[in-house]
Amino acid sequence: MIIYLAIGLVVGAVIGILVGRYVMGSSSGDAATVAGLTATNTSLLSQIDDLKSQVDALREAERLRASEESKVLERLAPVHTLLNQVEGRVREMENERKTQFRSIDDQLKQARTDGEALRTVTQGLKSALSDPNIRGHWGETQLERLLEAAGMVKGIDFITQDQIAGTDDEKGSRPDAIVKLPDGGQIIIDAKVTLTNYLRAAEETDPKQRAVLLKQHAKDVALKAKELADKKYWQRYDLSADYVILFMPTEAALAEALQVDPSIYDTALRGNVAIATPISLFTTLKSVAFLWRQHDQTNQIHEVINKTRALIDTLGKTADDVNTFAKSLGATVNNYNTFASRFENSLIGAAVAIPGVTDAAFPTLTTIDKAPRELADGKIAKANAIPRSAKEVLDLDLVVPDEQTTMDTDGEADSK
Repeated sequence: MIIYLAIGLVVGAVIGILVGRYVMGSSSGDAATVAGLTATNTSLLSQIDDLKSQVDALREAERLRASEESKVLERLAPVHTLLNQVEGRVREMENERKTQFRSIDDQLKQARTDGEALRTVTQGLKSALSDPNIRGHWGETQLERLLEAAGMVKGIDFITQDQIAGTDDEKGSRPDAIVKLPDGGQIIIDAKVTLTNYLRAAEETDPKQRAVLLKQHAKDVALKAKELADKKYWQRYDLSADYVILFMPTEAALAEALQVDPSIYDTALRGNVAIATPISLFTTLKSVAFLWRQHDQTNQIHEVINKTRALIDTLGKTADDVNTFAKSLGATVNNYNTFASRFENSLIGAAVAIPGVTDAAFPTLTTIDKAPRELADGKIAKANAIPRSAKEVLDLDLVVPDEQTTMDTDGEADSK
């Protein structure tokens, strides 16, 4: 707008001078003046054409600048979206963490309640198993209830009565439960130990006969442990722990068997069979549940890391676009400064050369001295600066032992 105003003022001034000279001058003197002014006018018109070309060039530069700005805005749109996603995910994780901390007390109370329930069930074992039909399923039922009490979901965290195809001599096997571990691991649990002689001993009033029944009960437990050792479940399941848990549904039944034969436990361990009662197995299952929570949190952290790396990558590309836009804007500024210089030196200079015309009649064009600033290299973080794993984020050195046997050749538990 300023350019066209300046051109109009120059042309108007020239025409005004020409008309004034024409009215006031003589015929002979005016002819020479008119000829000179005509030549000057022709030169001015030529310069005006040049200025129009420069104005058109400036318009094209402005259009390109607007186009570059639009591209930058388009590239920034996914950045905004990714930022919202990362912010939302981090907020969700923080809320989950706060919820877990608040629920610690509730979990302890629940554990206390579960312990009381287990003791109540143990005390009522005698009456509950008086029916032979119920007796056969007591161990399986207790095991499933214990798994659910530990916070596990049937069909997701554990499976029951999973049929394993065997050889003709093995005639098949059916473990009572398989607990799933993170990364595909498995723990096999069997609860088919017989309690017939133990229950008969609990009802027996004759001390000698009771001792005989308890001795037979100890043999039943040892025999079941040997059967499980011979089945070698850990060789039939991929990624299975190299041991099997023999679940005793009552603490008292195991205590009576160990009192008669203390070697039962060590002998079972040498065969990769760990005998567990409700309390000890419950503790193990709670540890497995904790591993699953840690596994889920690690996956969530990996998701945040991946989104953050994508965000940083997009920011880097956007920074390149900003620098390209800055260079284009710098070229536009240089073109404008060149035009302003030519306008003042050529167009206004030619007009001032006309008698009676001074530079006060023309506006002064202001040049732009500041160049656009490009983004400094290194101000935008590189994608490889983002942590690659949850371990780097948490700054933890977690060591998870492999599922090798933790027993020495003598059957003693490894102190590690």
